[in-house]
Amino acid sequence: MKCPYCNHTFALTWKEYFWEARGHHNCVACKSRFKLLCSWSYLAITVLIALIIAGLAMFLVARWTHSRIAAVGGLVIVLVVLLALDRWLDDHWRKSAPLEPDEPKT
Repeated sequence: MKCPYCNHTFALTWKEYFWEARGHHNCVACKSRFKLLCSWSYLAITVLIALIIAGLAMFLVARWTHSRIAAVGGLVIVLVVLLALDRWLDDHWRKSAPLEPDEPKT
């Protein structure tokens, strides 16, 4: 992640990822608060990968267990992979921007 105020680059930790679910983060160098922008390309890639992983996981679980109900358990696999993917995209791909003056700093 890159701070829009001081251009300091730092890694997004799991604690920060879960604690700041709205995408508002603090710079570790200058302590300024900023947000991550959500673009259409980010949403498209996330949804596309989610659909591919969900379909593959449900197909493999159903094939191994021969049960359609067990295929729903494949969704747990999807959620774990998507959390890791989303954190990686937040850290490496999403752009950061300063908070607007009227946005809450929470």
